[in-house]
Amino acid sequence: MSENSDRGKHVGTFILGMLLLVLGVLLLMSRAGVFNFNLTRMGAIAVAAAGAYASVSAFASSNQRRLFWGSVVFLVGLLLLLVSYHFIPDSWNRLWPSAMIIPGLAFLMLFFSNPREFALLVIAALFVAGGWASLLTVKGDFQFSDSILGTLRIAIPVIVVIAGLYLIWKNFLRSQA
Repeated sequence: MSENSDRGKHVGTFILGMLLLVLGVLLLMSRAGVFNFNLTRMGAIAVAAAGAYASVSAFASSNQRRLFWGSVVFLVGLLLLLVSYHFIPDSWNRLWPSAMIIPGLAFLMLFFSNPREFALLVIAALFVAGGWASLLTVKGDFQFSDSILGTLRIAIPVIVVIAGLYLIWKNFLRSQA
């Protein structure tokens, strides 16, 4: 068993070394004017790829925690990539609804992993709907009345609290009973 763990360390070190080598060569070629290398885009691609790998491997092994965080990392990398290509404006007031949409999509991935957990679908729908409504409001595509906007300002934190309580109940309190 020790031999396998040593082999795993060597493979990880080899892969890290190869990544650094490729990154260094790309940076040198960019400095020499061979091509335009955008480090931000490469970083976004790397983050999205790492998240995609973690999500797919976690989905295959039914690792819920890794699936959630892998999905979040993938979606953040995808968001950064879209911003770097200017598909999404990089102003904060247009990006902050992503802070609700991304976890909502990650909860949706958890539901796909375990369809019997209907509460995950409800939480995902609430997060995505709240983020989408916020995005439309920020962009000016949808105007809420003052009473609806006031309700949303209370409803969004309540959704976050309910999601947190559900996760605490599911992971800690239910496992102790």
